[in-house]
Amino acid sequence: MDGEDNSMSEWKNLLEEADDEYLIGLANKGILKRAYKDKEETVVEIVKMEKEAEIKVGEETVSVRYPLGDSQCSCPSKSICRHIVLAILVLKETVGKEKAGGAEAGQEELENNIPTEATLVSEEVPNKEVPEKKKSEKILEEIAQYPLKNIKKILGVRQFQNLIGQIKLEQYPKITYSSVITVKLPEQDKTVKLLSPLEYSSCTCHKKEFCVHKASAVLWCQLEMGQVTKESLIEEAIESVEFHPEQIKEAAGQMKEFLEELLGTGLSRTSPDILDYLERLAIISHNANLPKYEGYFRALFDSYKKYFQRKASFQTRDLMLQITRLYRRIELLLQAANSMEIREYAGEFKAEYHSVGSLDLIGIAIEHFASQTGYAGETVYFLEENTKEWYTYTIARPVFYEKGRGYGKSEKGQAPWGLMIPLEELSEKRIHLSKAKCDDRNRLSSSQETKGVLVGERNLTWKELEGWYYQDFQTLFLEQIGQERGQWLRGQRDWKDAVKLVLVQPDSFAKAEFSETDQKLSMILFDKAGLEVVVEVVYSKREEEGIRYLERIRQKRIPAFLGKVYLRDGRIRMYPVALMDRKEIRDEWV
Repeated sequence: MDGEDNSMSEWKNLLEEADDEYLIGLANKGILKRAYKDKEETVVEIVKMEKEAEIKVGEETVSVRYPLGDSQCSCPSKSICRHIVLAILVLKETVGKEKAGGAEAGQEELENNIPTEATLVSEEVPNKEVPEKKKSEKILEEIAQYPLKNIKKILGVRQFQNLIGQIKLEQYPKITYSSVITVKLPEQDKTVKLLSPLEYSSCTCHKKEFCVHKASAVLWCQLEMGQVTKESLIEEAIESVEFHPEQIKEAAGQMKEFLEELLGTGLSRTSPDILDYLERLAIISHNANLPKYEGYFRALFDSYKKYFQRKASFQTRDLMLQITRLYRRIELLLQAANSMEIREYAGEFKAEYHSVGSLDLIGIAIEHFASQTGYAGETVYFLEENTKEWYTYTIARPVFYEKGRGYGKSEKGQAPWGLMIPLEELSEKRIHLSKAKCDDRNRLSSSQETKGVLVGERNLTWKELEGWYYQDFQTLFLEQIGQERGQWLRGQRDWKDAVKLVLVQPDSFAKAEFSETDQKLSMILFDKAGLEVVVEVVYSKREEEGIRYLERIRQKRIPAFLGKVYLRDGRIRMYPVALMDRKEIRDEWV
């Protein structure tokens, strides 16, 4: 008798957290509803109740075990079936009766607590901001102890990087706590129910194994619990990128030795064969997973080619500065102590994109580019209506193997996201994106999951440009350059990589001048206080039309200059992307 009482007490403790929410997580809502319905019509008999409870459910025999996910049934189902759920309900009712002091009290309690269909159709998990300690204590303990290395192994490098990207952007999922912990992952449109033991957790992807969604849910919970920190996860993500230190050191050594020989030879004695060596070092950089250095050597290739072709835009001073900066960067790479430092210097070939939900974008401008690193294409700039953040979409193609490195005119392309318009028209439209993805620099992905809807024409207002429109150049400096002027002065920032644009409305300007020596157009803009912004455009076939337009501007009708601002030689400078007349913007002033 004592043994039976002990078994009864033990089973009561084991079944304490097996409420409806737990059973829904173990099976699903439909099976639980069916089990409650069958309970009124099916004969259920407890054959024995020891460490393993044997229960007859109609014609089937159920073995209820702990963990409950290990329970088995004689029916053909290989998962948690309605017979197992019904057996658990009856077993829980039986041990509850003993505690309540009699069968009649237990039956009354059971009848009062049978959920109606309306109850089960409601939210699977109550919306509770604070975890209920008694209900979630076990599962929280298991989550806290789940090794990060296991999570990383399940996710893989790419999925782990994506998740860290969401953490950086603070795109946290909704987590609710009860006898199960429910994590809704909106970017993957999946819902995970974490149960104790963790291996019996369920996911709407219906995979029985511990899938990437379950691993993501565990990590999000660990972050919310403070078991891991945002900073430590970002460091883990950096460390998880595969670098081969020996290969990188060897490549950097070759680069350094080459530049030393180049400086020792002198420019006048340099042979045109140098172009082949520069191309070779660019390929070595690519193979060593050093994208920044591939770009540096392709840019150096371009500079030396201008020298051999006696282009007017070539300047010896600029070449020497280019070489010395690259030499210093190679030294920093050789001194890198860990993967975090290597990645900082190495850069990345392909951006990791993360879900940002829905975006309402205003097309602002399109920029045609031809970089020294051997790529040409177009970048479209968008302003998000609600957040006032800049986003870009870039389509680029390599041209470093094209004959003569001639970039020519821009190619006609189709807009992404299922929009049936040419790429060129994106800068003139308002677009709503659903399931949008971007990287850490707000560069948009052309993912097939992202769907775009044309809302209408741009019809820009001054109000929508709030925070990016400047008439006072001192404010422009403080807000756009001042906080990062140290990086500008040390050459750690490159205006060509800028994502954000500003709209500058000068009070007056000095007539544009074109330098035949530098092959560069310069125009000085003045605000009412006489402070300056220098507009600079280096001549190329792509820039020819824009340069001619700037030379024709008159004081009577000064446009607003839309472009990228940067700091050089102590002066604010701007590369213009577009010019905007007041007529293009409706008069809803900031």
